[in-house]
Amino acid sequence: MTDLVITGLHHDTARKRSFVYVVWKDDPEKNLGLVVPFGCRLDDVKDEAAKAVKALATELTSATVVSP
Repeated sequence: MTDLVITGLHHDTARKRSFVYVVWKDDPEKNLGLVVPFGCRLDDVKDEAAKAVKALATELTSATVVSP
């Protein structure tokens, strides 16, 4: 099992978007930023981050890598 540590929450008020940032607990060089609902509260960030990670994992199961 991989543990991700939440390192930041950013609200872009101009674009009305919010992002959560995580790093791998065992490899802090790996990091990821994901969109969460705009205005996400600190009390909700863990649950929203988990939802965003699961959605990304689902999307990646059918992703293909292409050359530029």
